[in-house]
Amino acid sequence: MRGLTEVWRGGVNAWECDDNGHLNTRFYVQRAAEGLAMLFALSGMGGLFSPLSATTAVIREMHIRFHREALLSASLRIMGGFTALAGTDAQAVLVMEDISNGEIKATFRVAVRHAASDHSGTAQPWPSGLNVEPVDVPEAALPRSTAEGPVSSSASLERARVLDLVRIAAGVTGAERLDAFGKMAVHGFIGAVSDGIRTLSAPLREIVARNAEEPVGRIGGAVVEFRVLHLDWPRAGDAFEIRSGLATVDGHAKSLIHWMLDPVSGRVYGSMQSIAVDFDLDRRRLIRLTAAARTELQTHCVAGLTL
Repeated sequence: MRGLTEVWRGGVNAWECDDNGHLNTRFYVQRAAEGLAMLFALSGMGGLFSPLSATTAVIREMHIRFHREALLSASLRIMGGFTALAGTDAQAVLVMEDISNGEIKATFRVAVRHAASDHSGTAQPWPSGLNVEPVDVPEAALPRSTAEGPVSSSASLERARVLDLVRIAAGVTGAERLDAFGKMAVHGFIGAVSDGIRTLSAPLREIVARNAEEPVGRIGGAVVEFRVLHLDWPRAGDAFEIRSGLATVDGHAKSLIHWMLDPVSGRVYGSMQSIAVDFDLDRRRLIRLTAAARTELQTHCVAGLTL
């Protein structure tokens, strides 16, 4: 973690764990957002995420890798640094690790834009004199199963209907989902996917269990990697839905695509790729896909489904 600075410290609470018994993905992202705010504060931009600030740092893209489970009562910290900052954009890397043994739990690469905090979101240059010493991206934070480089989302409400994507979640953006500026907080998208994913994943897990090499008791799922594009932001009272589908099956992992859309106007709020594996909750280990399971799962893949 050479060159990185501690930007968050805390632990895992019982109410933050999911049915797999480990920290839910939304709280990983919530912690990362806190760490990012601290990183900006230490660099000379304290208050950038205050509701009184005229500008803020808008997260445009996030790449996440989960390396080890963060279980109940684990003591954690996040180390962070900027890998680039120029013009109106910046990129940061954050590493969540276990305080007791230094084991990496998760890594985050975040792309942000300095912008007006009002509805216009107009890009703004960074102020001069910031205390920023660029760091290298640790090897652990590099993509493994998701693509690198610029990408344009193919998401749209019309395409979601044509492809018959599964509607896994829907709601209206309430106060509990908002950030300081009245728009959905960055962990809202991943949280909504987490809340609704069983609608899509349960039938797929039945296929995995039925074709497993040995009997499976309690089966769950674990995401090992995410690539999230934040394209727009629902605000208080805005309706949203998540449309999802299985894109590919590769080895023992499944690539799932999730689109956050406004079901009324068709606005595209975000697009997400998740790389997921099936997890034996009793043995605390990966369930390896048999050839029969992969063949059956591939019949559920949505042709042409991409970010």
